[in-house]
Amino acid sequence: MYKGFLLASLVLFVPVGLWGCQPATETPSETTAETENDLAANGGESGTLTLIADAEDRMREGFVSKDGWRLEFEEVYVTFNNVRAYQADPAFDPETDTTPNSTRVVELITSPQTVDLVGGEEETPTVVTKTAPAGHYNALYWEMVPAEMGEATGSSLFLKGTATKEGRSIDFAIALDKPVSHYCGEYVGDVRKGFLPNEETAELEMTLHFDHFFGRSDRDPDESPNAEAIGFEPFAQLAEGDSLTINSEQLRARLSEEDYQTLVFSVTELGHVGEGHCRVEPLS
Repeated sequence: MYKGFLLASLVLFVPVGLWGCQPATETPSETTAETENDLAANGGESGTLTLIADAEDRMREGFVSKDGWRLEFEEVYVTFNNVRAYQADPAFDPETDTTPNSTRVVELITSPQTVDLVGGEEETPTVVTKTAPAGHYNALYWEMVPAEMGEATGSSLFLKGTATKEGRSIDFAIALDKPVSHYCGEYVGDVRKGFLPNEETAELEMTLHFDHFFGRSDRDPDESPNAEAIGFEPFAQLAEGDSLTINSEQLRARLSEEDYQTLVFSVTELGHVGEGHCRVEPLS
């Protein structure tokens, strides 16, 4: 639905440097964030919100891309910023161009935080834990921005691993630096999330579906997510022998225009809340 709009919008960033703009802080709601001090002062009911980031089992265990490459990941760094949880009334619909109409909003992250989605001790890394007003958190806003330190410096998404196919093996490190924002509704999954009773705990989740990026071998080529995913073959064609280390600027210069546009769209399809979709917008 948003593919044409997203591609047209993201092209505007190219003259500044492919996906290299530093993100501006978005303000999706005018509601004042409630801090732990606010809770104490107001004497309101509260509990503990835990925010996790999940790349799903396929990234932890490895999987086969739509074009037949077996992918194993050593590190997958994503840098999050300006994460806000909302008690929205009415329920927020990310398919619209609106922002959550919230009765309460809690600032979970206010500065960039880099998370390794596959290399840590936790299967689903805990991003932050915070005291918050009790209630139902049914909307989430978050940004994906370039990291400010560490191995992923300058990259909003950094993928390191090994790809194998038909006897060929490629060690790859792919660094992308496109900043985007996500406006998400309620988590969709087997168990509903975001219900925070007084003096209890609740979990919120940012989910990244990398099958929307690389595709998957168990789906037909014209079936979602394969129809929109870039796969791994375009990266393999840029490898020098058994190695590929590449960043956004180099990808812009070396990929075909069609593959580059598919890459841009693939990144915008990563962010979800469980199976729930998010509206993704470029940050300027």
